[in-house]
Amino acid sequence: MDVLRKYKHCVGFILLIVAVVGGFVRFDGNWQRFFSMVLAQLWFGQAVYNYLRGGWVSIGPGGMGRNADPKLRGGAGGICLLSIPDRVFSFLSMRRKGDRS
Repeated sequence: MDVLRKYKHCVGFILLIVAVVGGFVRFDGNWQRFFSMVLAQLWFGQAVYNYLRGGWVSIGPGGMGRNADPKLRGGAGGICLLSIPDRVFSFLSMRRKGDRS
């Protein structure tokens, strides 16, 4: 994680770009799906970015401050980092209205 911390702002910017560009690439006219997809990716992206910069890691209604146990913070940051691809692929596999397969 030290390598990622060195480039924390680049990682945060890349996570933002991936969320927005991914939303536009898969946009099918359903704005609700678009915004839920982008917000889910940004939600986990902000947790990863805040972990890397040493700030409040927010996951759901709770979170961990910079004084929390480093192992717990690392676990939360790692889970969020690993769940971003899961969010991307779960939205890719969602059936669109009108699809017959």
